[in-house]
Amino acid sequence: MEHAPAPRPPDTVRVVVEDVPGIGERVREAARRARESDRALELVEPALPACDHAARARVIRRMDEALDVARRVAPGLPVRVSAPIELPSPRHPS
Repeated sequence: MEHAPAPRPPDTVRVVVEDVPGIGERVREAARRARESDRALELVEPALPACDHAARARVIRRMDEALDVARRVAPGLPVRVSAPIELPSPRHPS
């Protein structure tokens, strides 16, 4: 007897939690989109060098801020926190 494959978890609305002004507004908008589309909100850390303690501390503070905003704006919305990702380098015109 064959079993049906497990359903794939729904896609998430992702926000990279960078050390930038306005992260609260980004999270607010993403939480609204996630709620409207019945998806989870995923907060993703950017990859940082392990030795850059100041940058890591700033991102941790931003992640705390992002989690707080998500909880206030969309109570009960599933929120996931993802491992750091490498962001692509900006393209420079040649």
